[in-house]
Amino acid sequence: MTDLQTKAEKYEAKASQCEEWARQAPDGPQRNFFEGLAHYYSKLATDFRQVIEKRKVA
Repeated sequence: MTDLQTKAEKYEAKASQCEEWARQAPDGPQRNFFEGLAHYYSKLATDFRQVIEKRKVA
């Protein structure tokens, strides 16, 4: 379980970093890239959190 927790935290940190880079990037493709990457990492973290919750119930 701790491995899943670690991965969720890792992806949350990556999403946060990408969000920061997106704020710092000029408008255009670079900002869009970092926003998309932040969304991707955020979704991965959410997926890991859902798996953790399902395992707690089981």
